[in-house]
This record gives sequence, structure tokens and C-alpha cells, in this order.
Amino acid sequence: MRFLFIGVLVLSILSCRDSVSEKEADNEPSTSVNRETKTALTATKKKKKTAKKKSYPKITNQNVVSFLTKYGENNKETVIRLTCKFGDIDIKLYTNTPLHRADMIYLTKQGYFDLTQFYRVSSNFVDQAGNSDEWDCQEKRAEIGGYTIPSEFNTVNIHTYGSVAMARRYDKNPTKRSSPFEFYISLGRTYTPVEIRAHEREFDTDYSDQQKELYATIGGLPYLDQQHTVIGEVIKGMEVARALNKVKVDGREWPLTEIGITMSVIR
Repeated sequence: MRFLFIGVLVLSILSCRDSVSEKEADNEPSTSVNRETKTALTATKKKKKTAKKKSYPKITNQNVVSFLTKYGENNKETVIRLTCKFGDIDIKLYTNTPLHRADMIYLTKQGYFDLTQFYRVSSNFVDQAGNSDEWDCQEKRAEIGGYTIPSEFNTVNIHTYGSVAMARRYDKNPTKRSSPFEFYISLGRTYTPVEIRAHEREFDTDYSDQQKELYATIGGLPYLDQQHTVIGEVIKGMEVARALNKVKVDGREWPLTEIGITMSVIR
């Protein structure tokens, strides 16, 4: 697993991989982007937004909780819209993960996501967005601040089909803090009752009957539960997520043709 640290002029990449028992989980949600030059990216580089925005202090691991708590109290929206060339995806953010909800609203209003793209598309696994190897994106990250978000795990939010969760690094991260910038839409497969029972025993998990039914009917990624914070769900546009999940990718699962995104707060 790789995680991208941003300095104003220098980028350094650290990598590690955490093992999980289920074979499918070899593809964990990544927290890095491929830095090799992409002709398509260069040709379609997005312009920085010029609209004047309210100035905020840099966010750090020391002030992240107080900052996002206060910001969340003053910005209570819960629905955001992701737009890409395949269409719109509306995402409902959960109020039971208040720090992550506030973070997504903040970054959306700051125009951060408009500088990013779907940088990883893993077939029948995840569509992952929120980063780019373009300098304007990296400069914006440096401007916002270098921080991670404390995990907000609970037994209600699980990785069912269409759930939205945050990427994270696995090394030197014992409390499973989230990346504030990078998120993914879950796809996955369905699971039989026998598979779910085995999963419960292995990971000391206890799903409700309703959750078991969801994994049996619409599917998802149960082996990522309690590993990544689930922050919301797609309420409209999963056909868009499925369509872009079929694009051709390189060996690192980077789409061969750029899929840039914009994000807006709906309500």
C-alpha cells in the first residue's frame, strides 16, 4: 500500500501492503497515484479556480478534530454531487461520521476535488478518486495542509455495494486514520450465508440479519469493514460508477484515458 506525502516542492512516496485473508483483498484501496508522465493528463490539465474563497488555517493532525468539528457545526450539508464524463453520481454523507462528513464538504467547497480524477479503477472492486499527479492538485493539498482523520468506525456503516469510504495508509497507522483527500466507491460481489459466517468468525464481526441480507443480495466488500471508514453511500448514479469501472487501465489500474471529476454540494 502506498501513501503520498506532499511538500511544497518535493513529493516522496512510501509503500507497504497489509495482508488480509480473503484473496480479493489483495486489491486494497490505494492512497497513492502513479507519478509517471501521462500524456492524456498533460493534454487536459485543469485550470485552477480563480474565485476568491474564505481563508482558513492549514489543517494538521493537532488541529484537525477541532477544525472539522467547528466547520461541521456551521456547514451541515449531507449530499454532494460528483460529475465526470460518464455522468453524475450523488453521494449522501453519513452524520454518524461527523469529521469525515465535514472534511468532504470542506474540500468540495474549497474546490480541491475539481483538480482531481479517478486515478484507480479496479474491476468489480472499487472506483477510487480524489488525487492526481498534476502539480496544481499537489499544490492545493499543500495549501490545505498535511493531515489525516481519526477513524470513525461503527457497526452500522458497512461496505455494501455503492458505499463510499476513505482510503488510508497501512504502515505506521495503528489507529487506521483516513486520508482526507482520497475516497472510493465500493462494488464487489455477493456473499453466501456460509461465507458471511466464516467472515464473522475470522474477523470477530457480528452482522445484523439486515446486513447479511444486503451482502447476500447486492453484495459489497465485507473484508474492508472496520479497516476503512465508510462515510456515505451513492444515492443516485451507480450506473455511472459501473460504466467507468469498465474502462481500460494500465498495470497500476490507472485509466488509460483521464477521468477528471468536479464536485459540488447539493444540500
